[in-house]
Amino acid sequence: MAHGDGAMADRGGAMANRDGAMPGRDGAVADRGGAMADRDGAMPDLDGAMAGRDGAMTDAGTMRGGGEGGPAVVIERRGLALWARMSRPERGNACGPDTVAGLREWLARAGDPGLRALVLTGSGSSFCAGADMRAGSAYLGDTAALARYIRGGRDLVDAIAAAPLPVVAAVNGVALAGGFELVQAADVVVAGRRARFGDAHARHGVVPGWGSSARLPRLVGPKVAAHLLLTGADMDAEAMHRLGLVSIVVADGELEQAVDDLVARLPANGATRARLLRLARGGGHGSLDSALAREWQELTDHLSEPGLLDGVRRFVS
Repeated sequence: MAHGDGAMADRGGAMANRDGAMPGRDGAVADRGGAMADRDGAMPDLDGAMAGRDGAMTDAGTMRGGGEGGPAVVIERRGLALWARMSRPERGNACGPDTVAGLREWLARAGDPGLRALVLTGSGSSFCAGADMRAGSAYLGDTAALARYIRGGRDLVDAIAAAPLPVVAAVNGVALAGGFELVQAADVVVAGRRARFGDAHARHGVVPGWGSSARLPRLVGPKVAAHLLLTGADMDAEAMHRLGLVSIVVADGELEQAVDDLVARLPANGATRARLLRLARGGGHGSLDSALAREWQELTDHLSEPGLLDGVRRFVS
């Protein structure tokens, strides 16, 4: 779903942008190549397949994205983290097939030596305005093909939620519809003050497809989730912080440094980090008894690990 980067207007779906109004009908953002249709809120990716030049890596770690505006995703190793920067600011970093391919390549590199985290961010004044449906519009009228197309984006979001390293969303601007669902899949969310968040599907008469109806109630509670889902309303970073979806709010100019500092505090020991990640992801699901049982099992398994003694010594020193 494509949107601008500011508060959502109540009528017409137009988005007010602090840097200037971004006009559009029914919430579509006009870009240089034409309006982005926003009817199903899903990331394009027919059958989940991205081939050829859309997924090729350069030596510098940049995804070669097809189309105007340069690379769709720039992948950069920054110290202990591998960053993926969605890089179509002229289109609100809306996700097209080349963006999906780039994010898959980013996930595939989670095993690079020395990494502690994966970081996802946007460029310009948007994190991600949702799906770029210009490509997806080719499947309108063919229900089976459109469902396969949407499923590819859903599979990507699920893969982010299950990544082997902690995923940090560095939200630099608007995160709406599919962009909001990308945020929900992250383990930690660091937001600049200008960031705005919203499901937005209701404004276009569609339902979410990348997990918002399932994840959002678990993150902000069922009543707030119902409000966001049924109205398409958006909220600022401070509001989302109070609700528990955003972990940290920082000044816009300090966002990337704040993420670097956070990554540096993650456990250096990979086995310990993996255990804590499993517990963090599972603690809010199921019954209290089942969560406590998982924690105890992780601890007892951890007791036999070679590095445990060093950790205990640091704890008591």
